[in-house]
Amino acid sequence: KIGVTLHPQDLLEAGYQAVVLALGTSRHRTLGIPGEDLPGVIPALSMLREVHRGRPVKAGRRIVVVGGGDVAMDAVRSAVRLTPGGEVTLVYRRTRDRMPADPEELKGAEEEGIHFLFERAPVRVMGTDHVEGLVVQRMEPGPVGAGALQSLVAVPGSEETIPCDTLIVAVGQQADLTGIEPGLDLKWSRGGWAEGKGEDHSTALPGVFAAGGKSVVYAMAAGTRAAEAVDRWLRAKRGEAPAPRPDPFGGSTPFHLTAGYSKPLWNPEPRT
Repeated sequence: KIGVTLHPQDLLEAGYQAVVLALGTSRHRTLGIPGEDLPGVIPALSMLREVHRGRPVKAGRRIVVVGGGDVAMDAVRSAVRLTPGGEVTLVYRRTRDRMPADPEELKGAEEEGIHFLFERAPVRVMGTDHVEGLVVQRMEPGPVGAGALQSLVAVPGSEETIPCDTLIVAVGQQADLTGIEPGLDLKWSRGGWAEGKGEDHSTALPGVFAAGGKSVVYAMAAGTRAAEAVDRWLRAKRGEAPAPRPDPFGGSTPFHLTAGYSKPLWNPEPRT
């Protein structure tokens, strides 16, 4: 594991000319409220991973999911299938039209009978040796903050308790930087992934780059920029001037391998 058994500096010393860290966002965010460590509180990523692998997930009859993104939609729709005839509620701190989830996923969740509780924020988890309920507080629009994002303020005296025996937390992910050297001087993006502070995703360690993204499209674009930066880095080490990136789809100039690069492996057999 990078940062634990292997470090970027080790790869450079082993002869690799450049290293790109694409760490992703594998660590779930927590609510940061009292009682979140009670049995019955489940990170959405862990739950979805078990569902995907076909393993049993222990869930009760009254499930609450907290979040408003695509992962929350996956979690709440999976929860309906984990507890046929049970009660499933999704709690989100903003209004329905401000949910970042895909509209089609949201519509599908509503059609499946999931109860939505908007403009509510978690306050604390109730229970002694297991989850028994989630205390939420009504939220209302506050001043407009940076980037025209309207802040939220809690309404005094508006607390209410939602009875539940399972609480699924789907409030975002962030990169796991366990063991990653502080000397790389990485920056955290708003979405929780790590990037190099340089415009070309370079880090403070020459030859090491870091890129990521909140979606497949963003990650592909970041990966392309990082690859171009690596190419410029390697050319500079050889005393060569930067060269435009060849069009892999042909374009007006046929694609050819630049000197020093090996031919990529390709299996012509059809994939299943």
